[in-house]
Amino acid sequence: MIWAFGIFFLAFNQVQAQDYSLEATVSENRVFVGEQFTLSIEIQGSSLRNVELPNLPNVNGVRILSSTPSRSQSISIVNGRTTTSTTYRYTLIARNQGTYRIPPITVVVDGEEQQTNPVSIEILEKSSLQEDSDTRRPDIFSSIELNEKSPIIGQQLVASLVIYFKEGIEVTSYQPSPGWRTDGFWKEELENIEQPRAETVIFGNVRYRKAILLRYALFPSRAGTLTLSPFELHLGIRSQPRRSDPFGSVFGGFGTNQRRVTVETEPIDVRVNDVDSPQNGFSIGAVGNFNIEREASITQAYVGESIELITRVSGQGNLPLISKPEYTFPDSFEKYQPQEETDLNRRGTTISGTKTFRDVVVPRTAGTFTLPEKRIAVYNPGTERYQYVSLPPLSFEVTRDPSATLAESSGDFSLQPAGGLAVWQEPAERSLFDHRWIWIGFLLPLIALLIGYRQKKLLERLQTDSSFARSHHAWGRAIKRLETAREVLKTGAFKNTYNHLHKALTGFIADRLSLPEAGVSDTEIREHLMQKTEDEEINRKVKHLLDKCATISYAPAGSSEDIVADIDKTEEILKRLRSIL
Repeated sequence: MIWAFGIFFLAFNQVQAQDYSLEATVSENRVFVGEQFTLSIEIQGSSLRNVELPNLPNVNGVRILSSTPSRSQSISIVNGRTTTSTTYRYTLIARNQGTYRIPPITVVVDGEEQQTNPVSIEILEKSSLQEDSDTRRPDIFSSIELNEKSPIIGQQLVASLVIYFKEGIEVTSYQPSPGWRTDGFWKEELENIEQPRAETVIFGNVRYRKAILLRYALFPSRAGTLTLSPFELHLGIRSQPRRSDPFGSVFGGFGTNQRRVTVETEPIDVRVNDVDSPQNGFSIGAVGNFNIEREASITQAYVGESIELITRVSGQGNLPLISKPEYTFPDSFEKYQPQEETDLNRRGTTISGTKTFRDVVVPRTAGTFTLPEKRIAVYNPGTERYQYVSLPPLSFEVTRDPSATLAESSGDFSLQPAGGLAVWQEPAERSLFDHRWIWIGFLLPLIALLIGYRQKKLLERLQTDSSFARSHHAWGRAIKRLETAREVLKTGAFKNTYNHLHKALTGFIADRLSLPEAGVSDTEIREHLMQKTEDEEINRKVKHLLDKCATISYAPAGSSEDIVADIDKTEEILKRLRSIL
């Protein structure tokens, strides 16, 4: 028993002794000759009783300014677990140009020798760098950086809004201008998992710090060369009295000369490629990694009972642009307007989630019916090939409701004339049809019947014809957007008001002309409008208003009276378009 306890005690001590980690890092991986940088050695563990001074080896290309490092220690408690961290920092100076490797550094922890990871550094000679346009860049600027320059239709791009600023400048706040235009792309803003952090980069002979502020997921909706418009960004900055940690947060610290600046990215051309149509499947425009399945709410139904066919598309990729699979239903099934729901996850750098389509059908005759198998094609940009998902067939057994037999049989009765001795005697007075109220009482039910029949046909068409439904509801949506613009104007967000005016006008035209709901540029909107009407005045007014909405985000906002006038002008244009389209 004592022997077993001794083995357990030794094993426990061994585990305790190894319950720590070592890591070596440098403040900058690329430095100039003669420039100082910091080498940090961090030891973390739940039980650090004795940590000796690291044994720093000779490193080619650099010189150690002091063999005695600075030392710091911290303790953190998370979920009842205590972690102790000890950090040693050495100041080094770059001596010779080239790429060098700091070898593993030996540290004695609790009597045991351990080694850190090796670290690579690159030492640059300023005179060896080419003078280019980067050396003439301002102290602070921004850019949109894409992870892919030549995507295909529907492929997700990650567009990162990045700022670069020189040493001695601190960014204290940022405010993006609303209404970044991405004609030809579906845009989704990705959620930041953590606060922006800066890293060091070098342009020409100048060192900058770089931080990613925002990320967007972009999905091109058509092939060709598409242009991302400039992105305007308002920054709060201040100069720093001393150089800060380049791996610290973008925000924080103290400084002087605080001010606000506005920077703007350069426009970017993106070449979007098309892909061949699938050979053995039906395309729903899915690009990514998806799982597709379908099910029916019931497979045994009565005549006249609604059946809901549910199709779910889940995974990663262009969920917002995926269209509903088209199914071939039996002729005796009455179809209604389908519905769709989208649940997106925008965390990280990939759009994921689930898109659900619901087809509602009503069988009008009894029998056994089968919805045939459907083969769906999904393009995977990683493999550059189509992948196919087979949806198995579904069978439906439709019967008549026994409780409805009596009501159905009532149609077999016929009225028989009454016989007997009763004789109708017409009054000698004025004819019944000479009374006006008789005609009114006769015509009112007929008029009500005609109105009800017309309303029924309208509702049926709204449920079955999506293009007609969009056109029918276009005016109501446009008026709601104008009301939203007036409410936004009261908050003082002048530029955002024009975004709602832009949506009201372009959305109304797109709904009336059955254009795609996303990815249509203002130029295409005007071209389709000119094909529909030759009214030069209305075409000119539409062009003027769209141009103003497009440029107002990059120009000083006018007075509230001017914006109210533009809202009224938009409403007048919409009224004219309502009578034309």
